[in-house]
Amino acid sequence: MLVQGTARREHLRESILGSFALCLAACAGPTTTSPSPNVLASLPAPAPTCTDPGDDPPGLKRSEPQQAAGIPCLRYNVEIGDAPTRGPADAAITIVMFSDFECPFCERAMETIQAIEARYEGDIRLVYKSFPIDRHPQAMLAALMAMSAAEQGAFWGFHDRLLSGEGIATPTLLGHVNALGIDMTRVAKDLDTMAHAVAVRRDLEQASRLLVRSTPTFFINGRRISGAKPFSFFATVVEEERVFASGWRAEGVPGDKLYAHATQLGYEEIEYDEDPTDLDESKIYPVPVEQSPTLGPVDAPVTIVVFGDFQCPFCARGHQTLRTIKERYGDQVRLVYKHFPLPGHASAIPAARASMAANAQGKFWSFHDALYETGARFTAEQLQQIGVSIDLDETATAWSESKDFDAQIKRDIELGMVLGVTGTPTSFVNGRPIQGAQSELIFRSIIAEELERAARLQAEGVSGPSLYRSLVGLHEE
Repeated sequence: MLVQGTARREHLRESILGSFALCLAACAGPTTTSPSPNVLASLPAPAPTCTDPGDDPPGLKRSEPQQAAGIPCLRYNVEIGDAPTRGPADAAITIVMFSDFECPFCERAMETIQAIEARYEGDIRLVYKSFPIDRHPQAMLAALMAMSAAEQGAFWGFHDRLLSGEGIATPTLLGHVNALGIDMTRVAKDLDTMAHAVAVRRDLEQASRLLVRSTPTFFINGRRISGAKPFSFFATVVEEERVFASGWRAEGVPGDKLYAHATQLGYEEIEYDEDPTDLDESKIYPVPVEQSPTLGPVDAPVTIVVFGDFQCPFCARGHQTLRTIKERYGDQVRLVYKHFPLPGHASAIPAARASMAANAQGKFWSFHDALYETGARFTAEQLQQIGVSIDLDETATAWSESKDFDAQIKRDIELGMVLGVTGTPTSFVNGRPIQGAQSELIFRSIIAEELERAARLQAEGVSGPSLYRSLVGLHEE
């Protein structure tokens, strides 16, 4: 799969640079893994055979420390932290669930989990981890509201209602808030300040380290199960864990330490040797700003670099989101634009040229905004009309045929390819990638984290242009 992915990206690279070259000519006329280092006590090796769910990453086996300690089954060390839980702390089985409130499979799986809780009453502790999927437009909103409900002691009531099959349209969410007596004023304030965004992002980052890619994903005493498996499958694993827990109790492990005992040598992070051009949302990329058009102060704590195509309708949609972001955060956010015209978009390169000509006259963002206001559906005549409307001193038609800025446009394209950009829009928020025209809440959740990260550096005396370079790991610009 990695070879196929690399070939696909190389084909895209050739297509983009090839189309750019054609335009110029026309104008001229498994695996490494990281087990937990925490070793508490050696685990015995109970007799029952572990059911293999077949959901572990390919080629992953128990680590040597796990095998030496006699740990039964391949396990992961999923930190619970301050996540919402229900069930006794000394339960024999802890089920950690990565879930998305807009996921129909999560609804189906919760019916099974509730049946498991009823069947093994007193033996189950359920732990919730947020995993709102980007393509689900209401998922992040629901996750943030659920965390706000948790602060008011109403998480599980809200959770169960959200996964009751009624959907999570905004009126439905508000109906659940009212039905449970949750203070909506506090919820609204939490959403405005993104009070729980960092907690949700922390869950997402933990999921990334464990290679969780879909919902629901469960870890039963650290044993991984993906998807809405049937009751019988969960029950088989639970029965095995009850036997293991009984043996550990006999060895003297306290009830409230069973989960820590079972997962103490489990994997905390899984790393694979992947193609370095694959974008990883858990990583920070050193994206240089160079001489690209910018909007906002150089010492802004958050810099958003956008790779865009003026003929891309998704970029037009993303532009609306980023405009709202800039209005909300003001000088706390700096926007930077990089050109990434895609093959098949005949007007993208002429528009990029015209925009850079506008940039040379200090009017890039006016031109940029006007282009995207067309919904990325503009004509050559409209390019000229936009130039006239913002008082440029030459016609846009002339700019669109000029090669004066081709070298910079090509540098942007090549930088995008090196980073792993394969489509537009692709944004980097202080180096952290967001692919596609994601929602405002997705951006704001990452911005909340980045404002905290920037504040720590500012407290250490990092300021000016050095702030962005330090945030993304650039030594020079």
